[in-house]
Amino acid sequence: MHQHGGHPEFDFERLGIEPREVLDFSVNISPLGIPLPVKENWNNLLADCGHYPSMDGAGVKRFYEKRFGIPPGSVLPGNGSIDLIYDIPRTLNVKRALVPQPSFHDYAHACKAIGAEVITGELDQLEGCDALFVGNPNNPTGKLIPAEVLLQLADNFPETLFFVDEAFIQFIEAPEAFTLMRPERLRNNVIVFHSLTKTYALPGLRLGACISTPETIQRLAESRAPWMVGGIAERAAELLADCSDYEEMLVPMITKERESVFQALEKHSAFNPVPGAANFLLVQWTGSDNLDDLLRQLLEHGLYVRDCRNFETLEENWFRIAIRRPGENTQLIKALLRIATD
Repeated sequence: MHQHGGHPEFDFERLGIEPREVLDFSVNISPLGIPLPVKENWNNLLADCGHYPSMDGAGVKRFYEKRFGIPPGSVLPGNGSIDLIYDIPRTLNVKRALVPQPSFHDYAHACKAIGAEVITGELDQLEGCDALFVGNPNNPTGKLIPAEVLLQLADNFPETLFFVDEAFIQFIEAPEAFTLMRPERLRNNVIVFHSLTKTYALPGLRLGACISTPETIQRLAESRAPWMVGGIAERAAELLADCSDYEEMLVPMITKERESVFQALEKHSAFNPVPGAANFLLVQWTGSDNLDDLLRQLLEHGLYVRDCRNFETLEENWFRIAIRRPGENTQLIKALLRIATD
């Protein structure tokens, strides 16, 4: 089973360390916590457990209409975007997918699960593939592709499906130049995956959607089961549409803190950080020949980062740091530099 972030108990056991409380830098969710409107309305949300949700996730559709101006007919809600990442390639009968590496593990796994061939080259190898998977910004590198580049490719390869994962798009500055979640940028062969759980720190609710033209969404919806979004999640999505002040606090903090962490690590020869635009940083450990040397000491200090050696092309001691609040980031930086200096 591929290991994702958020499971320090796995490394406690693997490294023979007594379990303890950790400050978790391995999962890329908002450090601001659950937005106030969701907290204040929790009892009302809980009352919805006694009622069926809408069959098609109408509350999620209302979020995308209000927040991004996407009409309801262009939105297909899901039980988190991961639900759709696995379901849609099967529905569209993907046979040969290009998945540039490194990238989120489940793009390739979703394709292999339906018997599709996975090519792990660059964008110039798109010829002969019927699908492309990219993260924008990419996980785990944080790299961005301009919207115009993706749209030009989609127009040049109209028979190819473009799966674009924008799970972290709300963490970046000036997303207008990169997001495809705008009515004028929708294409029949472009499907955008988006997650509500990362920006709003709600991974337990499983909230997400895919966005495309009404023609493509209708085709996808015909194979979906009803009630794929629970009632609490659906109502919460509607509340999130009014959280602009939350995002206005979040993005500047992430931007400033990411740069501070990058600069601190860039100055030390034991670390090779990669510039990125999301709420995380990809870093290579060069202080020894085994990343476990670093992970073990961090865990002993109650700090946990994402071991990235199970990403293709990142086997050589790469790890990822989620950007948290200023004081927490400072605590991690101090520990990393102390370990590197000892």
